[in-house]
This record gives sequence, structure tokens and C-alpha cells, in this order.
Amino acid sequence: MSSSDDGVGDDRRALRRLLDKDAIVDLVHRYSYCVDHKLNDELAALFTDDCVIDYGPGSAPVIHGRRAYRELLDSAIRDGVDYGFAATSHHNANVLIVFDSDDRATVRTSMYAWHRTQAGKTPQVWGYYHDVAVRTADGWRLHERKLHLLGTDGWHDGYHRAEHTCPAIAAPGGQPSGSRQ
Repeated sequence: MSSSDDGVGDDRRALRRLLDKDAIVDLVHRYSYCVDHKLNDELAALFTDDCVIDYGPGSAPVIHGRRAYRELLDSAIRDGVDYGFAATSHHNANVLIVFDSDDRATVRTSMYAWHRTQAGKTPQVWGYYHDVAVRTADGWRLHERKLHLLGTDGWHDGYHRAEHTCPAIAAPGGQPSGSRQ
């Protein structure tokens, strides 16, 4: 009897899928931790070399590539002075993952982020991260990240408004609707 006949192969595939899901959820949470603790080297390492990051038209231009992302992160610090946020606290929940293949997954994460500016203001945003994660030689990495907001308090108006762009992902075994919005 071969291992595929006795279910061992299926069990191995199921275990691999669970380990992959755990690694992707960890990737999502690690992103927020690195942002909040200003760990720019570690943060940039969470993305692929050819990543595309879109926080919205009022936040930054669409970022193409890990090097450009790192330059954006570094641009907040000039002459030893941090011009970025004084503090942030990002919270993730409801991480939904659908595998497009063994090495690529569509990920939707509910998010809330509190910010304190250098001037003491505290803007807040909430909505969703729309991600594509890919398996690399270094493990799972974010290949695409786009922020869609449902609401804000004290935030600028230049952002992508969240809509129901991928409702099928919520169904058990759901498949992405084809929209990568």
C-alpha cells in the first residue's frame, strides 16, 4: 500500500498547509510589530525584492521594490531626527488566507492603527490589508500590500476606501473572486 493510499500523503499536505498558514499569519503580525517598533531592516525584509506596496494616494506613492520601500522608511529620519510618527500601535484580526497555489496566497486582514504625530495629534485608521504572500527561499514574504480603509479619525482623505472586493474569501475553502483590489 502506497503512502497516498493510506492517507499519509494527504496528512503531510494538510500539515504543510497548516504550517504555511501559521507562517503567513506570523508574517502579518510581524509587519505590525516592526512598524510599531521602527525596526526598518526587519520590516523591509518581510517583503519580496519586487514587492508592490500601496498605502493610498495621500500617504505615499505606490512603492515598487524592497529597496524603494527601505528608502521611504529611511526618509523619515534626517540628520538623526525622526520626522515620522512619534508612536504607532497597529492591531490585526481576522486574518483570512486562501492559497492560489502551494507558493502563493491571497490574504485579507482586518486592521486598526493608532498614531501619535510629533505634534501630539492622534489620528486613527481602520480597514483591511489586501495582501499577496509568496513562498521564497527565505520563507513567506509579502509580495503585494494594499491598504483599504473603512474609516478614519483625524487622518487625511487620500486613501483607498474599502469595499467588498473579495467576499468569497470568507467562505470556508473560499476562492478569491479574481479581484486583486
